[in-house]
Amino acid sequence: MRHRLRDRMDLREKTVSFLPNQAIRLFSGPYVAGDSMAAALEKSRQLAQQRITATIDVLGEEAASDRDVEEYIAIYEQLIDAISSDSEFAASPEPVRPSISLKPSSFIVASKDEAGVQREPSGVGWARGTAAISAIVERAVAKAVRVTVDMENHEWTDYTLDLHAELFGRHGIGVGTVIQSRLFRTPDDVERLPDGCRIRLCIGIYDEPASIALREIPAMKDLMIPLARRMFEKGIFVEFATHEISLIHRFMKEVIVPGQIGPDRFETQTLLGVPRQRLINSLVTGEYFERFPSGNGSTAALSKGIVHRLYVPFAENWDKAIAYCRRRLVHSPNLFWTGFVNAPRVLYHSFFSK
Repeated sequence: MRHRLRDRMDLREKTVSFLPNQAIRLFSGPYVAGDSMAAALEKSRQLAQQRITATIDVLGEEAASDRDVEEYIAIYEQLIDAISSDSEFAASPEPVRPSISLKPSSFIVASKDEAGVQREPSGVGWARGTAAISAIVERAVAKAVRVTVDMENHEWTDYTLDLHAELFGRHGIGVGTVIQSRLFRTPDDVERLPDGCRIRLCIGIYDEPASIALREIPAMKDLMIPLARRMFEKGIFVEFATHEISLIHRFMKEVIVPGQIGPDRFETQTLLGVPRQRLINSLVTGEYFERFPSGNGSTAALSKGIVHRLYVPFAENWDKAIAYCRRRLVHSPNLFWTGFVNAPRVLYHSFFSK
């Protein structure tokens, strides 16, 4: 079974590798909110009407120049101001207000070789990137907008975790980061996390070497359960991010309900464009928890609904967004096939709606 799953992913990877950038843009249509910040904000408002919250991300990574860094800083400053000044969002409690997600590589110029490995890690401007991200987090926290510092490939893991620990020490749960179950080092990294912080737990989408990471996706998913359990023991707010319905069932049945974990200690997350509407509706209304026996200390609170957050990216510059979209198409079979189905509609819209 696991070999068949791996073969399917290899087929998607080969198919996606042959697609030109314009095709990637078309196939990614269901997953991307649009070509502007305004489109992402409008999508977030639509979700809020369905009791679904959002984390907004500017698609792009690996800044190639200081100019790129300045552009990303300006975009995130505008995004924070737009969220905090929106009357509909401002009326919501901070935990369900749209948050933002950012990638460290958007703020750090790091030259790489053809294999994607940093040429001179010691020469990278880490301090400048830290200053830029710190300023964005400070601005966001002051305006009650939560920030998640996304995790990238293994070259960024130490930097990101160290940065998060520093920022959490200053700003608390207003800033979170990401743990990826695929890396062998992850259980040790969980022990390093500050107690009481906020973490998005996922399998990760970066194709890491077999020497440092699991290669079988089912094994990555299985590991999310004990990792989540340990995080709760450390008082961590867990953002359980997966599209695997059976894994969400396991999370609820094996961790949340028996652990009497209340809805103020976790949320679930999925990507925009991956069809999970029925499940999401049952989670945010609390209908999902009717399957569990009443009387448990947390079920009464859970039956009122939990927070579900969609990852809502937008692309102001598609050249910078393509690499990320390619990875999503490879690692998300639903997105891959939904992209093919929706490509004609997106193509028609791009030509005739302007």
